[in-house]
Amino acid sequence: MEQQPHDLETELSILREKVAFLERIVHEVPASIYISSLEKGVVWCNKTNEETLGYTLDEILEMGGWEYLYKIVHPDDHNIPDDSVDHYQHFDGAEFGGIFRAKHKEAKDYKWFMGWAKAYSKNQEGQVKELLCVDVDLSPQMNTDKQLAAALKENLKLKHKLLIKSLRQRELEVLTLVCKGFSTKEIAEKLFISINTVSTHRKNIQHKLGTNNVADLVSLAKEAGLG
Repeated sequence: MEQQPHDLETELSILREKVAFLERIVHEVPASIYISSLEKGVVWCNKTNEETLGYTLDEILEMGGWEYLYKIVHPDDHNIPDDSVDHYQHFDGAEFGGIFRAKHKEAKDYKWFMGWAKAYSKNQEGQVKELLCVDVDLSPQMNTDKQLAAALKENLKLKHKLLIKSLRQRELEVLTLVCKGFSTKEIAEKLFISINTVSTHRKNIQHKLGTNNVADLVSLAKEAGLG
């Protein structure tokens, strides 16, 4: 039986309502949503992104998606978009997330954002082509400060645990003894290695964990549950 014209019109009307509803959600959600091409950078964004950072989609496309990202992101955080590209060029199924600073085109000060990315489209070879990204502005006053502090502390603890896992077994042994207050000489005697070897291990540990002194090293290790 052929579909009647009025039935088709009803279905089209319902479809238009659904599209309008979803479009309103996408543009009014309190987060910047955008599609980023690994080759071109940002190629689409919602209204919240335009309002938060001051650039319309047309302006972004005109200047180029990557130039736009480098313009809004703090110079010290340019590694974030770079790292995301590297991550998805070697995509293993784990998605990418990070915290970075960015600013509105008419503002002088940067704001902190927390962002997540998800593989959105792939090419014929199965390689990631575009990312669906969501960034949340962390500058507005939170109504759950206690929970936010706990979440950030837990996230930092997880990061420290991952850093600790990057150490070799001997480095882990040395770090454990450092946390217990043993000197370089005492560690050498306990592990039956030379003082120079212990000193080399300690330098390598400092480099891998990104600490500059013993106090920071011990604090990081204990935060990760070591010692």
